[in-house]
Amino acid sequence: GSGVGQQPFGGTSGAAPMVSGSAALLKQAYPGRTLMELKAALVNTAETNITNKAAIGGGALAAITRIGGGEVRVDEALVSPLIAYEAETAAPSLSFTFHEVSQTKLKLSKWVAVRNYSDKEMKLRVSSDFRFADDAARGAVTVKVPRNVEVPANDWGYFEVKVEIEGDKLPNWNLNSGSLGASGDALTAMEVDGYIYMTDQSDAANRIQLPWHVLPRKAANVTLRNMKGPDVQVRNRGVATATVESYSLIGANYNLPEGPAGGQAPVPDFHYLGYATYPVPAGFCSADESFLLAFAVNTWERQTHAVAPLSIEVYLDTNRDGNDDYLVINRDVSLNNITDGRNLVWVIDLSTGAADAFFYTDHNTNSGNTVLLLCGEQIGMNAANFGQPMNLNAYATDFYFTGNVTDKFEGITVAPLGERYLGLFANGGLGFSDIGFKQNDVLTVVDTGSTTNNTEMGLVLLYRPGAPVGAEAGVVVVR
Repeated sequence: GSGVGQQPFGGTSGAAPMVSGSAALLKQAYPGRTLMELKAALVNTAETNITNKAAIGGGALAAITRIGGGEVRVDEALVSPLIAYEAETAAPSLSFTFHEVSQTKLKLSKWVAVRNYSDKEMKLRVSSDFRFADDAARGAVTVKVPRNVEVPANDWGYFEVKVEIEGDKLPNWNLNSGSLGASGDALTAMEVDGYIYMTDQSDAANRIQLPWHVLPRKAANVTLRNMKGPDVQVRNRGVATATVESYSLIGANYNLPEGPAGGQAPVPDFHYLGYATYPVPAGFCSADESFLLAFAVNTWERQTHAVAPLSIEVYLDTNRDGNDDYLVINRDVSLNNITDGRNLVWVIDLSTGAADAFFYTDHNTNSGNTVLLLCGEQIGMNAANFGQPMNLNAYATDFYFTGNVTDKFEGITVAPLGERYLGLFANGGLGFSDIGFKQNDVLTVVDTGSTTNNTEMGLVLLYRPGAPVGAEAGVVVVR
């Protein structure tokens, strides 16, 4: 090269050599320190005034999930007499993780270890702040730290960070794997983050910071209680308004063992499979009267994002000749790659290979509930085909790591508008109800008498937008 040329150099290809080189300099200067101490020094002294784009272009502050501790400043790390990290894990950040907050208050805490490398005791002033003003103004998350912590010379000091989350003050969750599946701004709006500062009271130049972060979801908490006859009481005891959707239950599976942590061999597995038909007028899907067909899947484990690793694959034999005619699948906008981040419901004509997508995948992120929606025309049908049986096989596939089929439902027969059991909510309607905090609704199971669906057992209910772990769905089995 010319030795004088310039061009942008970023991403992991740019960051890795910069940070690795910085760590090497620290290791050379302080061979007796542990790797986690050296890492903490880099994080604690990083530059935090980092924007998503140049300030002259109106760049806003970058979220902590994008920058971590900030931009490395090895010169500051070399001279800092202090480091701090989480006492239990030695991580130089306080990750309070993701939480379903269905209660009015959730309390969390972590201990911080502070190392003083100097030959004199330090009294540190401890403070905290929010990365973004709107998080502070909302008041949903409160961070409590002691005013001071004393750290002996060449020794450690400790203090507790307490986080309190008020569920009813959280914003309504709007993250999804579809239209917002590639939106960093949408994630930033839901997460809450900031820094814990530790400042030497005798020398303000000795100051370090520790990033903290939490992702709380305002959640519902739905339970079912049998009543007399075909009625079921549906109760919500969570602070979020519960959106309850009912589908005809056509499949239920046992829980399979999970893949090993870090083994790159996940085992996404089905819990429930349901479906529903929604008639639509001419002009909605095509010039003809038609229908929407929804396949509702609840998995035993939550899927962080619908783009990977789980691929739901529903094969339809619409003429029942023993050969599959269409494949309904959730995939990235790019279909066979992951280049966009938004997830669509693709329908593939297996005789021609032609694929089209009319709808985004319905998935709230970090959820076991996924709904695939399609128009009848995408599988060669419309309202004239109401009640026409078709055969269905559904497979759960690890799309990202192994390509393995990890679970399945086979030998199912369904028909558009052929559901035997329908859910009618007293305060909502057919198949749907919004239930507020500490409110109830009554679900009536309607038996249409249809005998088309050979595996139908009752109803599966999906609860949105969030729910306690293992409680995102419920079933009403008709015996």
